Amino acid sequence: MKNRKIAIAGGGLVGSLLAKILSDRGYHIDVLERRPDPREKDFIAGRSINLALSHRGIKGLAIAGEEKLVDTLGIAMEGRMIHQQDGECRFSAYGKAGQAIYSISRGELNKRLLES
Repeated sequence: MKNRKIAIAGGGLVGSLLAKILSDRGYHIDVLERRPDPREKDFIAGRSINLALSHRGIKGLAIAGEEKLVDTLGIAMEGRMIHQQDGECRFSAYGKAGQAIYSISRGELNKRLLES
C-alpha cells in the first residue's frame, strides 16, 4: 500500500477503538485530541455517566481483540427496576433471559484502549 498513515480527530472511545483496529492492521495512526491524555493526567469524568455497553459495543471491542475488557471492567445489568406511583416495583428486563448490557466506566475503558 502506498500511504499507511491515518489521522483520527478525537481520542474518545470511538477514536481510540478505531485507532486500535487500524493500528493492528498495519496503519500508522496519529490521534488528534484537544483534551489532555487521560493516561498522563487524572481523568476528570465531569458529568459523564457510565457507558451502557450492548452487544454492538461488545462486537466492536471484539473486532479490536479487546472483548476481555467487558469481563474486567463491566458490571452486568439484566434490566431495570421501575418504581410505580403506588409504591410497587416492577422489574423490566433489557433482553431475553441470560442477556445483559454492561455498565463500564467511559474513562477507564478509554484509557485501556489507548494503552493497548
